[in-house]
Amino acid sequence: MSYTEQDVHEGRRLMDDGRENRLVIGDKLLSVTASGGDGVFDQYCDEISLNPRTARQYRHTARMCTPPVRQLVADSGVHVCWSVLREGARLAPSGKPYDEDYNTLRSMLEEARNAGTSRITTPQYQRALGMGPTLPDLLDPSSSTSLADYLASLPPQERDQALRDLVEKKAEVHDALKRVMDEKRRRDRETRGPECGGGKPDKAAAVARDLVRLSDQGAAFMSRYPPSASLDFTDEQKIACKEVLGTLDVLATWIRVRVLDDQAPVGSRAETRDLVGV
Repeated sequence: MSYTEQDVHEGRRLMDDGRENRLVIGDKLLSVTASGGDGVFDQYCDEISLNPRTARQYRHTARMCTPPVRQLVADSGVHVCWSVLREGARLAPSGKPYDEDYNTLRSMLEEARNAGTSRITTPQYQRALGMGPTLPDLLDPSSSTSLADYLASLPPQERDQALRDLVEKKAEVHDALKRVMDEKRRRDRETRGPECGGGKPDKAAAVARDLVRLSDQGAAFMSRYPPSASLDFTDEQKIACKEVLGTLDVLATWIRVRVLDDQAPVGSRAETRDLVGV
């Protein structure tokens, strides 16, 4: 590792300073523009060279993050970045903050202290608030963020928990998988025909095609067992399932090493999934 524990503590202190600085700027925006309208606000932002959109985030978060909340965060010993406070203050469709009075953050701080955890990250907090991407969106071939991209963006220690959070939403998972399989069947119908043969594919195309088919088979497998299906495994069956999990872990590593690490950047997700019809 190219940095020390001291480097981590120093970096977090600097980030905490940045968080406090943004809150102080928000407080100043609240005080000097309280009696004026948007025109006064925008003029003041121009005077201090601050983007009005960013300034509104600072002002709103400062308003929502009251002094008792700030003191609670400061006394917790748990690292909480500015982005976490901003996400909690963000307004939900109901018009109320996603974490009114930061009650969820309070609980998470308590849990973090009890567990000896040193920080609360933004993705972790978003999931707790129900703000993270939904499984249907992540599985949708037309989505701008794929499941793989989302998981890759998470710290390693959060990835497994994020997967578990997604999978445990049983009804949502089943509906999402059904939609994926319906879309696959539609694509298959559209691409079926002699004109889609295209000759013998090269090895790279064959691997990509087979992996896409394997992904579809995995989605189909999970969709065959709705939340109502009883899964009472014997110990022997659980051992067999664990062996399968090990093989799938090896396969995932194989894909990263043989396909993603050593090859040129792949195309978009939508372009890759078109290989189903090859």
